[in-house]
Amino acid sequence: MKKNGVRSKFLQAVIFIFFFLCFSPQFSHATAPKSVDLIYDMSTQTLSVTINHPTLFASIHHIKYVEIKKNGATISKDKYSTQPTGSIFTYTYNITAEKGDVFDVTATCNLWGHKTSTLVVVAPAPVAETPVAPKEAVVAPAPVAETPAAPKEAVVAAAPVAEKPQLEKITITLNVKFDTAKTVVKKKYHNDIKKVADFMKAYPGTTAVIEGYTDNVDKFNNPENNIKLSQGRADNVRQYLIDNLGIDASRITAVGYGPDKPIASNDTKKGRQKNRRVQAVIETVQTK
Repeated sequence: MKKNGVRSKFLQAVIFIFFFLCFSPQFSHATAPKSVDLIYDMSTQTLSVTINHPTLFASIHHIKYVEIKKNGATISKDKYSTQPTGSIFTYTYNITAEKGDVFDVTATCNLWGHKTSTLVVVAPAPVAETPVAPKEAVVAPAPVAETPAAPKEAVVAAAPVAEKPQLEKITITLNVKFDTAKTVVKKKYHNDIKKVADFMKAYPGTTAVIEGYTDNVDKFNNPENNIKLSQGRADNVRQYLIDNLGIDASRITAVGYGPDKPIASNDTKKGRQKNRRVQAVIETVQTK
């Protein structure tokens, strides 16, 4: 009886250690996705999501959800029970989008953490035309002299009307959130601000307005405080683009709107946090 009791406790200990090693995030090497890279092909209307997520046992530790938002609204949330072999793999989704649309894609591990990436859809580069080989010159026969006719009055064609350049605006909502009554841009949002710089470098003729907003909380009953607070947030994002990402100061302005133009309800804590934001409105001149 004593040996059976010892054997039973030994088996219980072995089972406990097995489940602890398999399902503890620390010992099963559970990690959040290292990266989520996005590519959108306008010609095929497909979004490619490449995820870097190392795992030893895909059936136990894998990417469980891939959520896709377009312009802030969730359009799909796919659930997976495992993941492809290898730490880097790609999922492809058929999604209709236009130039200026913004994708936010979040890959969530079933055990530990998640990763979000943002992509602004841009128009594809024009395809260069293949030059046509010149044709051989055909020598016309010598003209027959004709009796000169009386000269006609010259008709002057009307001067062409120059087309007016038109402004096209693209709004990029930055995933930059602020603490209440604070203007400090946190380090974890630097990659989101870099997307604006990348877009402006790809299109050198663009200019941008950095717009800052607050919620409707007014602790001191002074509306000017929220205007100054939103202006400070916009100024800090603008200065980061200039000092750290190489955008010329003449191409960026900053405006604070305070609690105006909320994107969520100010009646909830989550809604107020969404309203404490900064967004970039990018203008480009095009002749149509």
